[in-house]
Amino acid sequence: MENGQNSMRILVFGAGVLGSVYAARLQDAGHHVTVVARGQRYHDIREHGIVVEYFDTRERTTTKLDVVDRMPVDQHYDFCLVAVQKTQLDGALPTLAENTHIPAFLFMVNTTEGPQAMIDALGKDRVLLGFANMGGERDGHVVRVMIAKGKPITVGELDGSRSERLRRIASAFADAGIGVDISPNMDAWLKYHVALVGPLANALYMAGSCNYKLARNRRMVKMGLQGMREAMGVMRAHRIPVEPRHLRVMQYLPYFIMVPLAQRLFATELLDIGGSRHARNARNEMTQLNEELLDLASSAGLATPVLHELHRYSDPSVQPEIEMCPLKGVD
Repeated sequence: MENGQNSMRILVFGAGVLGSVYAARLQDAGHHVTVVARGQRYHDIREHGIVVEYFDTRERTTTKLDVVDRMPVDQHYDFCLVAVQKTQLDGALPTLAENTHIPAFLFMVNTTEGPQAMIDALGKDRVLLGFANMGGERDGHVVRVMIAKGKPITVGELDGSRSERLRRIASAFADAGIGVDISPNMDAWLKYHVALVGPLANALYMAGSCNYKLARNRRMVKMGLQGMREAMGVMRAHRIPVEPRHLRVMQYLPYFIMVPLAQRLFATELLDIGGSRHARNARNEMTQLNEELLDLASSAGLATPVLHELHRYSDPSVQPEIEMCPLKGVD
């Protein structure tokens, strides 16, 4: 980006793993980024900047940028990236609405409930939806992350259009070395994502929050896949089109093919970082998302016995079937 041409003013609301990494990458690419952070995280960023360590390369970067501890209500930004957990969304929306000068809010939030609450708070013309391409955890002031190789972020307008502002936002991420897919139905995309990860997260809890131990247990892996199919059936019952379309094959592929493939996937570092660690750190969010799935099943009049059985393990008081993973590595 030469001489600041096409540079954007970007507000990032939420300084967890996703918000921190995207803020740093966008700032390093020449955009002017301000981060809204709270509590100790605000003080960490003020003192150290955003420190990111990449799991695969062990490379560590430090990015200095503007950080504030409250929503800037009188400032204009080209867009606001909202990176919070679903359990934090209701509390965040009134705060986001305080700034009437931001034309676009890109929400990277897991949900099956759709964008209506966002629309009610901000207006339909200011809401965009997206999903990230990374997983990780915070270790003190350091954010440790793995970005899925070859996997872009996914973004979309509510009406499915490839608008000029969406192209500008995609270009900003491209400047930061982050690929972007544009979905024609981001609401459906997010619903099907929860249909996949909700049951599989509960299978992880059943296996002591350990992807490696889950990978070695064929019965549990199959149960997670059965729950996933029940959840996809719930989406079909509500006439939600499959998005992205390649997920259609997962409704019909035989278990003797799916289970070994899933076992291989679960036995990877990517699933440790983006699956097990996220499941441990976001248990309340995953519980809420699974409850949303069960509510959708109930409203469709569908029996989902596997989803209900898996959901028991979202309760931390329920003993997992496999001994808990140690926090540092696995045996």
